[in-house]
Amino acid sequence: MKGLDAFPRDLWPTNIPLLYYSYHIMVGLGTIFIAITAAGTWLLWRRKAYAARPFLWVLMLSFPFPFIANTAGWTTAELGRQPWLVYGLLPTPAGTSANVSAGNTLFTLLGFLGLYFVIGVLFLLLAMKAIGAGPAHVSHHERG
Repeated sequence: MKGLDAFPRDLWPTNIPLLYYSYHIMVGLGTIFIAITAAGTWLLWRRKAYAARPFLWVLMLSFPFPFIANTAGWTTAELGRQPWLVYGLLPTPAGTSANVSAGNTLFTLLGFLGLYFVIGVLFLLLAMKAIGAGPAHVSHHERG
């Protein structure tokens, strides 16, 4: 595989630090997912998963990690292909459309922001309702 030194300096991307950190965040979180899965599998095998409070805290506090890993992976993919949209054929600056105005782009962006805001508020309300209701009652005999 060719390194950056195999290409002319004017073709080098300017976003190497962000690419480096987004990749390492993605891979680091993937490693954490593997560790959490292994710990959970081991605790389930020993029938202690539901009583292991530290593990349950880890599960609860790690809920944003998949979103962060997904975003870091997307960032890695997009930054890693710069300065090309299609390698060797379409450089990034040539990938703009003359038919889409800044106003159209802003309107679409605001529409998506509004939609995601509504979905986010609904998620939080439903999550708070479920948490407020508490867990379903499970008798000692049903746990196994």
